[in-house]
Amino acid sequence: MDISIAIRCSNDERIFECIRTIDEDVEIIASMTENQDLQERLEKNGITCALCPKGNLSLTSNIGFEASSNDRVIITDSDTTFEPGCIAKLNRALNTHKVARAGIKFLMDPGIAFSRLVSEARDYVNSLPLVFTPGIAVRKDLLPEIGGSLFNDPVPWAVDADLSYRIRAAGVPVAFLKDAHICHVPVALKHDLRAAFRIGVGCRVSAEHLSSGDRSLIRLLKRELKGVNVKDLPDVLEKKGLGVTLYQVLWDRLYYLGYHYQRFFRIYE
Repeated sequence: MDISIAIRCSNDERIFECIRTIDEDVEIIASMTENQDLQERLEKNGITCALCPKGNLSLTSNIGFEASSNDRVIITDSDTTFEPGCIAKLNRALNTHKVARAGIKFLMDPGIAFSRLVSEARDYVNSLPLVFTPGIAVRKDLLPEIGGSLFNDPVPWAVDADLSYRIRAAGVPVAFLKDAHICHVPVALKHDLRAAFRIGVGCRVSAEHLSSGDRSLIRLLKRELKGVNVKDLPDVLEKKGLGVTLYQVLWDRLYYLGYHYQRFFRIYE
């Protein structure tokens, strides 16, 4: 199959489980931070390793994407696995679309406190028609329509929010697949809340780059780059219940803390 899979990885042994679930003959690239032992084991299994710096998911994604030799690329993470048939379905979707997105299932673990709450909250967010990673597939002829690069190098986190906005602004149709899924490992509450802060930081960086300093556009992007906004909370309440809604409010507070922390303290330039 003439498609590549770029797996973003930072010293994560779970990458081998991700690779195990790849059920098609495809090129596999590990876009990873330097780890000599892990790199040698991957290369022994025929995996191409593309080294990248730590702490910038846009660079990690772009390095893996650019290392691919095919015109079609799926981007995922080392803490995900593919459900059977997912890769073939994404590849078929690219026959008619330049972008396709598989669904994401956040798994639950009774041994991880609040993993069900996090899973339900992420399930709502990932049901929205936005281009979330992991689990997207793209054709390389998309790039001229969205500014020449897949991800925006200066944006360290919330890289998919930036990409999704540029795809929408360019009017590029996206194939959202309801019958193809990747599975994400259970996520602890602390990890998810830490991610909320980082995503807020990344969205502020993205807003500044996309707006080119236009303050009115920055204010617009503050809403446009965020998946769930205040107006969506009644829908969250109806579909997911009070607990998930209250958790979303807490998540949002940490998101905006990160957003304004970047605004005033410039932790990423």
